[in-house]
Amino acid sequence: MGAGVRQKGLTLGGVVTQGLKQADLYQIVEDSRSNRMLITPILHALEVPVRAMILPLRDTVAAGKIRDAVRELLMPVLPEGSIWLQDSALYHATLYHASSHAVRGAPGVKPIHASAEVVAEEERSIRSVCDRTCPVSAVLDRVVVTATGVVVACWQVLPEGGEPALLRAALGAALPNAPPREAQMVKEPAMLHTTIARLLQPPPSQDIAAVAAADAAAAAAALAAAAGAGGGAGGRGAGSGAAAGRELRSVADGGAGAAGSSGGAAGGGGGVAAAGGRRRLLGEEAMTESSSGGSAAVTRIEDGLVVGAVELLSATLCGLRAQFGEVWFIEEQDLLALALNGRYVRHLAPLRCPAAAALRGPGGRGEAGAAG
Repeated sequence: MGAGVRQKGLTLGGVVTQGLKQADLYQIVEDSRSNRMLITPILHALEVPVRAMILPLRDTVAAGKIRDAVRELLMPVLPEGSIWLQDSALYHATLYHASSHAVRGAPGVKPIHASAEVVAEEERSIRSVCDRTCPVSAVLDRVVVTATGVVVACWQVLPEGGEPALLRAALGAALPNAPPREAQMVKEPAMLHTTIARLLQPPPSQDIAAVAAADAAAAAAALAAAAGAGGGAGGRGAGSGAAAGRELRSVADGGAGAAGSSGGAAGGGGGVAAAGGRRRLLGEEAMTESSSGGSAAVTRIEDGLVVGAVELLSATLCGLRAQFGEVWFIEEQDLLALALNGRYVRHLAPLRCPAAAALRGPGGRGEAGAAG
């Protein structure tokens, strides 16, 4: 996975993932208040939510060690505006897709709409598979950086737990309408890997000033237009949208009411969200900002320094053990929602060994019934 960097070096600024370029996903600007570079993810709302199953890294100790090592070892060799850190609370390994968005250059990959009833049936099927699967135990084998700048933690699965290849096969059998194997995002069934950061090509300094000026002009125009509306229907609409955004973000597990209903409708079935209490819409505002990190003393990205830092990162984290104890069935409302701090609906399905599932008895939901 990381061999391309040694052969050809880093090729940043182009395609980041799934046919999407850096300019499609990130905006890099200088913040005049802090005099720091900021990376803003560009969120694209999906007409048809992407439905995927992931293994979240809920081991906060392991996730914290990975996050801290990236900050301590990799960020100091990078200039400001050149690294997007994945949210450590959302570190995960992708398992399987029940549907996908359209991918450039892959005509066989296309969105598949699902009604609330279909999503509920998929959730039941996924829970049934997870009830028969033990938690996945793994040890971090190495950290690599790809030629396009994706920093990836690669896991070695330990024999005492569940096996990702078998879990993926079981999910495929339980979801007959899912994209075929050749259209799945993860091509290797036994692979377990977690994206922990993405390296980006920062814009030249003259471009930064131009972008900042354009943003300031756009903001001034928007402010003038809002003032001209004078509190009429347009003003009420803006206020309503802002309130809805905050409300969606604050929905708790088992959330009901307007926020749960609205979020469920976006994902295909607010009634299930309100009644079952198993779904939660997690959202951000339309745009979110993240300090890019990096060092003000570093002026450009040097491939050799990056490779050396990643090798040190790998040596530091090698042997880190973690357990993946649950599957999240995700409905992404925004394109690449987990990677870009966007909106998504989560259905939680704990991994239980077959013996534990038998002890619960037929129809038993255990403590997962109230999970979001």
